[in-house]
Amino acid sequence: MGDKHYTYADYVTWTGDERWELIDGVPYMMASPHSNHQRIVTRLAGRLDATVQEKCEAFASPMDLTFDVSQETDRVVQPDVFVMCGEYEAGPRVVGVPVLVIEVLSPSTFKRDKMIKFNLYQNVGVKEYWVVDIEHRGIDVFVLEDSRYQHKGVYNNDDVLKCASLPEFQIPVTEIFERVNHDQV
Repeated sequence: MGDKHYTYADYVTWTGDERWELIDGVPYMMASPHSNHQRIVTRLAGRLDATVQEKCEAFASPMDLTFDVSQETDRVVQPDVFVMCGEYEAGPRVVGVPVLVIEVLSPSTFKRDKMIKFNLYQNVGVKEYWVVDIEHRGIDVFVLEDSRYQHKGVYNNDDVLKCASLPEFQIPVTEIFERVNHDQV
């Protein structure tokens, strides 16, 4: 798409079957997810929504998320899973800052999720960021403290993953990776 700086107003005019994200005006095409990826996303989104539905709402990709309502915003992402609490708008896109974002790594999104989105979520104030690594069956947990993400550990095997931002939510890591074929990442 060249060196042009794009906004949400541009983004909503794009046609075709491709899915895109827009980070600081730069478009990134998203690959179709693998079935293992979708198993994890579905499991986490479902469990989160069932647990937090009294006060929050969980969303799963594909769902556009912007951090402000402006048509000129240059940030449109589709996190694999995110949870909104408090004040936010939900319509054709969700507008606001999530308390939790979960990205499931795939070979085509590894760099974007571990670096570009990490910095974006940290800078906009997402309280907690989880990065799910299917290949190594682990979840890196980062919690925002003093405007910087602090690494709280890698959860795997028999660990129980607990959400600092949503203390009522916890899930055994083995359940997250249930029916995930390790040979097909």
